[in-house]
Amino acid sequence: MTETVAIVGLGLMGGSLGLALRGQGVRVRGCARREATRADALRRGAVDEAFDDPAAAAEGAGRIVVCVPVRAIPELIRAVRPALRRGAVVTDVGSTKAHVSALCPPLLEGTGAAFVGSHPIAGSERQGIESARADLYRGALTVVTPLASAPDDAVGQVESLWRSVGSRVLRMEPGDHDRRLARTSHLPHLAAAALAAAVGRADGAEAAAPLCGPGFRDATRIAEGSADVWIDIVGTNREAVAAELDGLGERLAAMARAVRAGDDAAVRRLLEDGRSGRRRMLGDARRTE
Repeated sequence: MTETVAIVGLGLMGGSLGLALRGQGVRVRGCARREATRADALRRGAVDEAFDDPAAAAEGAGRIVVCVPVRAIPELIRAVRPALRRGAVVTDVGSTKAHVSALCPPLLEGTGAAFVGSHPIAGSERQGIESARADLYRGALTVVTPLASAPDDAVGQVESLWRSVGSRVLRMEPGDHDRRLARTSHLPHLAAAALAAAVGRADGAEAAAPLCGPGFRDATRIAEGSADVWIDIVGTNREAVAAELDGLGERLAAMARAVRAGDDAAVRRLLEDGRSGRRRMLGDARRTE
């Protein structure tokens, strides 16, 4: 019997998941608000059927994946609740997990369905179904964040879903996930946004733009990400993100003091600290940049 998975939200993440699952013979029922998105998802082969009603998409599905900004996830889970069959498993792709893990499981009480949060650490600065690709999750890490009360079978189903599209899977407690991602994902995005805004400020931008090279492009690429998505990420992980921003601010202030004072030794130490930090996080991957 062909498995059916429902995907609610057909942007980059949902569309890519649909393409990957359909490539393995899984039947995919998708949901998107915009008619143009539904038509594009069908044309690109990301879904077998497309609906504007989340409950209609979830009808008969064993696994339901909600691919929308974090604060919209509980609302969409509430919307699919009437269609959930006993034993169905609901997951999401949100970049913060404590928020959804607190709000979503109670929404499924009495349905016989279970919620298990997940976060595939994949994506792009590009958005929308037009950017979806079948290999988005291949080789990526997906963090699965079950509560202690989550049924083992439901956790296993979510983990197997992500492994089936090529992800490596790591299980983690929701709050621990959020603290770590504030450092490795949320801080870099906000730093890139601040850098892009500082370099691209209105005064003198026209004259400076032709002088922007690979360094600016590489350091600010992720600043192209959707503000709607990132407002929800920051808003549901405020304390951890603010602490990481404070740490970055201290390093920038130290750099400014050293530069102003002409303290080349201090500037060198800060630059070497940056190189060492990058290699600690990414491995000793020396690249020509």
